[in-house]
Amino acid sequence: MKNMIRKLASAFCASIMLFTVSAPSVMAEDEEKFPSGIKQSEFEYEMTRLPNISEPNISDKNDSFDYTESGAVGVFRGDEILYTNYYGATDRANNKAVDSDSVFEWGSISKTLIWVSVMQLKEQGKIDLDRDVREYLPEGFFQHLSYDEPITMMNLMNHTAGWQESTYPIFATDKNELKPLGEALQDIEPAQAYPVGEVTAYSNYGAAVAGYIVECISGMSFADYVHKNIFEPLKMEHTSIAADRSDNRYVADKRSEMHSYQNYFYNCIDLGIIDKYCPIYPCGAATGTLSDLMTYAQALADKDAPLFQHKETQDEMFSGTLFYGDSDIPMWAHGFVITEYNVRTYGHSGATVSCQTNMAIDPESGIGVVAMVNEPDGNELLSKPFELVFGNLSPDKYGNADGNKSELNGYYLPQRSLKEGMGKINRYLQAVKGSNLGEVEGIGNGAYRIVQKSQMDGEESAMLIGKKRYSDGKTALSLPSCDYAEENFYLVKLMLLAMYMLTGIGGIYVLLISIKLKNHKRKAALAGSRMMTAGSAASLVSLIAILAVFVFFNNNDGLTDVQLTSLGIIQIICLAVCAVAFVSAVVNTMKAGDKKRILYIFSGVSNAICICAILYYQMYRFWNI
Repeated sequence: MKNMIRKLASAFCASIMLFTVSAPSVMAEDEEKFPSGIKQSEFEYEMTRLPNISEPNISDKNDSFDYTESGAVGVFRGDEILYTNYYGATDRANNKAVDSDSVFEWGSISKTLIWVSVMQLKEQGKIDLDRDVREYLPEGFFQHLSYDEPITMMNLMNHTAGWQESTYPIFATDKNELKPLGEALQDIEPAQAYPVGEVTAYSNYGAAVAGYIVECISGMSFADYVHKNIFEPLKMEHTSIAADRSDNRYVADKRSEMHSYQNYFYNCIDLGIIDKYCPIYPCGAATGTLSDLMTYAQALADKDAPLFQHKETQDEMFSGTLFYGDSDIPMWAHGFVITEYNVRTYGHSGATVSCQTNMAIDPESGIGVVAMVNEPDGNELLSKPFELVFGNLSPDKYGNADGNKSELNGYYLPQRSLKEGMGKINRYLQAVKGSNLGEVEGIGNGAYRIVQKSQMDGEESAMLIGKKRYSDGKTALSLPSCDYAEENFYLVKLMLLAMYMLTGIGGIYVLLISIKLKNHKRKAALAGSRMMTAGSAASLVSLIAILAVFVFFNNNDGLTDVQLTSLGIIQIICLAVCAVAFVSAVVNTMKAGDKKRILYIFSGVSNAICICAILYYQMYRFWNI
């Protein structure tokens, strides 16, 4: 919702700018307008008004600076470059500013190289988008499938193959650990947690599988294929795609010099050179200059379709493949994300541990915008230029509401998450409360819009969501990134998690009391007191183990086999100890007098809570995830 407010604010600033006399170039009557309705000169003027744009500012400490946005932005129409600008620095300590030679990681924009490659092979009759992809892969490639339905290339493009997020890291710190693409994919295969074709759950793994299929069909590495069929024809000489960037020495050298930065309460924190490698590289390893990314985007927007033998193939690539509800409003087009501004755009955004990027094109006008920043948390350069060029989505674009107005009730969990395994807790911490989205208006066939009015000028803007029902009867909200499925009894499950944490923390108190009694050489006053202590200790150890899962995910974006197995075994042991302690508490409760019974009941309840939490949240499960 913050992005929506930002869009509204941007639109307001643009409208004020139309009447500003301090920008004389605005008055040029013959100047063409962007799809948003503003002129190029107005766009350029508005870009100078970004609040955190200035020259790199070096501090004596070299680790904290006044925050300035860092990155590069380009706008084009057809083969004409309308605007390029560079902001901030790649190394503030050594006063190295971002410039045309700087390289940035594409992140998930790299996936569009997969989809272009697939469409090229389709054009040649070498792949059928509706056939089971296992026909193109080595026999027995997948090991963790839960459903028998075929997985098609269209499922991979729409992110509906049913895979949850991978539990394993998708980045490596040592390039010497990189394996061939096929092996790397098998090493991190996630669980297939959803029925094929039913749930949208954005999947890096699924996209990388499509890249490996390109390898299997073409007989060359994905990197070699992309260079031969995309980079070289477009003369993109300053972009790499290989996991270790060994395919482009210029990019490798420039990337090794780039620092990343973070805005921390308006101080710019130097994060240093964060250089990691993506073993499943087709999904996010491309790295290059702004100029090369613009060249690529221009080719996609070119009606002559230079990347294909027939322009009809490009037209097909930009046709909708996944829609909001049962409407004809698309949100995916053969792997390209469709964003509804004042006009419909096609593109993708991307994020790595060091950079963020964004790319959007309007094939009708031939206008496109690209932005690349060396800030892992992103900045306004990733959104403001796009809003200024393409405008905001008008609530009236798709007609009047059908009269179906309502507020969403309940809580919704992101399906792009870990539904199975010891990371399951995380999805419950990312729940969206339906009522917080405000009033939704049906616009027909399962498509809805959320309208917000600017408090500054009353101008309205909208965002689209889809609504559908799964085979298990659950309602889900659809966005391009993933579905959000309604979760029954969410607050009860969240309360179980809270009580589990309190039980674990309470275990510290019980252990301290036990140690104190032992030091004073006092005999146990209760039968089974040792089991009570053991149960409290197990609850504490279980809590520490699950916190370790969060630490590993935050630091490494996943867990290794050793970490998974070790933590899973620890949870199984804790589960067993709590189970024995629970039985002991029940037995002693029936024997004890009234005064002591309350202690046994408390012990039994505490152990029961821990048992239920470990089982429901699958903290013990370290296999097939």
